[in-house]
Amino acid sequence: MSDWGEKRFHGRQVFAGLHRRGVQTLDEMTDLPLRLRDQLRPWEPLDLLSKISRRSTSDGTVKILFWLRDGNYIETVRIPEEIHATICLSTQVGCPLDCTFCATGKLGFKRNLTSGEIVDQVVIFQRMTSEPPLRNLVFMGMGEPLLNYDNLVKAIRVFSVSDGLELSQKRMTVSTAGIVPGILKLAEEELTVKMAISLNAPTDTLRNRIMPINRKYPIKEVIMAAILYQKMKGGHITFEYALLPGINDTLEMIKTLREWLIQVPCKLNLIPLNPIGKDRPSRADWDAIMDRFYSVLVRDRIALTLRRSRGAEIKAACGQLAGRMDQSE
Repeated sequence: MSDWGEKRFHGRQVFAGLHRRGVQTLDEMTDLPLRLRDQLRPWEPLDLLSKISRRSTSDGTVKILFWLRDGNYIETVRIPEEIHATICLSTQVGCPLDCTFCATGKLGFKRNLTSGEIVDQVVIFQRMTSEPPLRNLVFMGMGEPLLNYDNLVKAIRVFSVSDGLELSQKRMTVSTAGIVPGILKLAEEELTVKMAISLNAPTDTLRNRIMPINRKYPIKEVIMAAILYQKMKGGHITFEYALLPGINDTLEMIKTLREWLIQVPCKLNLIPLNPIGKDRPSRADWDAIMDRFYSVLVRDRIALTLRRSRGAEIKAACGQLAGRMDQSE
């Protein structure tokens, strides 16, 4: 607006209209002079995403399949709790990392999302419902956030602007498969977002097999980056651990895992593996697995949680997002 010789507050009005009020057309911005609305016409339509399908579960979890202007698709999930909600955001179309337990990786990598496409996922969900109120954002959807670094950071800043959604960065979590340069770079940013690292195995041999990115950034480097991030930001690092019964949950594996975890203040989030493709849900005894981890880690006071699967019946749970038209209804 300043470049156009207009008052700066008109820029704040546009920003608030897009992000706080979630307007879909310029004509809804009645606080702007008509001449300015006409000058902004080339930017219509304002939404960068189009909702193709909406699926929900009995517990209120909602998944939207979005169409992007270039013909690609992504998925976004809103998870309600009793007094607040969490939105799980995508940052890429597909993913280049090809982790064996993740449906997104099976798509391959198509492109990064723009910062606007990341933000629009929340704006459109907010139009649909504000109850319970949105509190948490987790960058855990399709893609590896730290491989779309610049757009990720810009979106985080946009989410926290007071004229917009005004979401607390302390309630935002970036989940990474262990992109060490990205973790170190994010540690230097003037941001207060939390870090979650998908570890999933305590040995390089196993992690190489299930997460090929480990060949580039082995466990020791990932842990060292986590230590630095925690020292810079405080709080706890969350390590995510997708359970592969009989493979990464044996006593021997858990004891090896402990040697890594005791090096940094952290929480361990155990994730029952969700079925992808034609896989069927695991029949593992999750309580017994949890007890095994607890028996090894309790003396070190490492916070331990077993993630309750949300949205698995609509393929909206961890590792299931694939952004395919054939998943819509």
